[in-house]
Amino acid sequence: MNKSVLALTLACALTVSARAQSPLGDLSGSGQVAYESQYVFRGKKLANSSIQPKGEIGLQVGADGNAYVGGWSNEPVSRRTNVGGPDQTNEIDIYGGFIYSVPTMPVKVDVGDIYYWYPESGNTQIYGLPGSSRVTRTDEAYIGFTYDTSNTMKSVLQGVNLNPSVYYYHDLMLDSNVVEVSVTTLWDLSSAIGVTGLSLTPTVVGGWYEANRSFGDQFNTNIIGNPHGNWRNGYLYWKAGFELDYKIGDNCYLFGEANYEGNNDGNIGGYAGTNPQLGVRANVMLFRTVFKLRG
Repeated sequence: MNKSVLALTLACALTVSARAQSPLGDLSGSGQVAYESQYVFRGKKLANSSIQPKGEIGLQVGADGNAYVGGWSNEPVSRRTNVGGPDQTNEIDIYGGFIYSVPTMPVKVDVGDIYYWYPESGNTQIYGLPGSSRVTRTDEAYIGFTYDTSNTMKSVLQGVNLNPSVYYYHDLMLDSNVVEVSVTTLWDLSSAIGVTGLSLTPTVVGGWYEANRSFGDQFNTNIIGNPHGNWRNGYLYWKAGFELDYKIGDNCYLFGEANYEGNNDGNIGGYAGTNPQLGVRANVMLFRTVFKLRG
């Protein structure tokens, strides 16, 4: 038990949570380290068990705005050997955006951009022919709207505060479009079971993904024998899960998460695995567990 407490204390020390004043406004910083049994992105498995560190800096702009910039990475722990596919590679994402709280409405608008980098991707063969290239990087712009129901639906739903959101993403290099809708709520379990600092966050997500240039802008469409060109794809995906949060200290939280995810993509051709964004699993349901420590 003492070793477990020591490990959590050390991990909390490695995470970041801080606030400071700057000439531009209030600065905040946070960090987290997560372990995932499977890395699933938009309903598709991209890696086996992975470690995922994340860091973010926020800047309060006036009373209604917040700018943010951050970085996130997926580093696979267990990798397949002698088999091609995206779970061989890691991923680094750099993102930034601005959240605006509409003064006259319980709505937040989130606008930003994500740069996806796959450092271990590179030249590979498709259909056994040289000259093609895996996706090594993409860039995705997004806009999202979140509605705070605390003052409108909470009384109607007997204390359940839903926060529905809808996001639209467009990837410039894959020529892809994503529409994602989610609903989440927060249940404070402290008084219910007598454990201070314990809460439960159920979430349901549904989305549509379609890419007109699935192999990216680096793909050589002139390789001989390629019957598909720069392959197009589209599918629905979904997720239902919950997050159990426990406050360890003033600036340290432990999260346990379980999700049930899937998609209806019927395209299982071998060439589907050449794109880290698309993944290699289709028509399956995935159960995923996540453990996070955040400061």
